[in-house]
Amino acid sequence: MRWFLLAACIALLVAARGVAAQEANPKEMDAISEIARCLVEGLPDDWVTAHMVVKLRTPGASTGGVRYMVARREEDKLESFTPCDTEKPANILIGLRETQPQERRGWIAVRLSVERDGSFRLNYDFPE
Repeated sequence: MRWFLLAACIALLVAARGVAAQEANPKEMDAISEIARCLVEGLPDDWVTAHMVVKLRTPGASTGGVRYMVARREEDKLESFTPCDTEKPANILIGLRETQPQERRGWIAVRLSVERDGSFRLNYDFPE
């Protein structure tokens, strides 16, 4: 049930944003929906924001580290949680490089934050 509500919210937000979702292409939206489905399985009932951080050792690396953290209601600290699979969401984000323009594929970290209302942020860090 939690997944259905989250998926519905994400779909509505994407539809409402239309062109304003500038960088989110259909493959990215499908990937984020699949990741959200996996994240929700491990979240506590009182979650507010789920965070996933993938860090690579070098640009273009196919493996790295991943952390899953959750913020609960009325708490200002993050705690770890375990999604449906600890590798699948990270591999999905790493796989998204193929959909990105060549100049955007050299990221070394990516952060996905999903809010309970279905909104999300996807931020990339690049080497300096």
